[in-house]
Amino acid sequence: MSLLPPPASPMAEAEAEARDWAEMPSDALAAVFGKLDVAEILTGAGLVCRAWRRLAATDPTLWRRVDMCLQGDLLETEEAEATARGAEAMARAAVDRAAGTMEAFWADDFVTDDLLRYISQRAPSLKSLQLSLCHHVSNEGFAEAINCLPQLEELEVTFCTLHGNVCDTIGRACPQLKRFRLNERWSILQSEFAPYEGMDDDTEALGIASTMPGLQELQLIVLQHPNGRCHEIEMC
Repeated sequence: MSLLPPPASPMAEAEAEARDWAEMPSDALAAVFGKLDVAEILTGAGLVCRAWRRLAATDPTLWRRVDMCLQGDLLETEEAEATARGAEAMARAAVDRAAGTMEAFWADDFVTDDLLRYISQRAPSLKSLQLSLCHHVSNEGFAEAINCLPQLEELEVTFCTLHGNVCDTIGRACPQLKRFRLNERWSILQSEFAPYEGMDDDTEALGIASTMPGLQELQLIVLQHPNGRCHEIEMC
């Protein structure tokens, strides 16, 4: 006896082919969208039909955690600049659609002072922020943004151009900070960046000790000299 199901009738096949995907239940569609990244929603699935566009535009749960790492381009070319502008526009759209509920934002080199300010003003409940290779973010821009994010619990800054007493600024602005990673290890990608300042005189260590009492995880990897040693501190 064959265990295979009987072949579908021509009528059943026609019904399957004529299925209207716009009628998919919103909870099922949201689950599918939840597997996509920002670019895939904004430039693909979110444009398929009216129902899908409506979900992408009005469901803030899709935008609570936004990972846009590797959306920019490290090469300084016209094409890379266009890619960065597109990534920044998508980031702003994601912030708007989150409607104040965004909890995590992770991104790399396309982030600027203006974008960071935009995020901090419209996502006050942000709990996790990761910035990598963001050499368009200044000390002043970072300080302005971080002071608008008092609920931040996790912060990771890797190969950015921040310098000076950054840890004190972060600690005073983010009293709920639990995980902090600052990585300024020298690399070929960082060859044009200014060296990190402040570790030799214990400024950052004192800033952490005096302003981050709730810290549970700490990683500091800080450049001392391009051809010399790095300070590395880890605490769990």
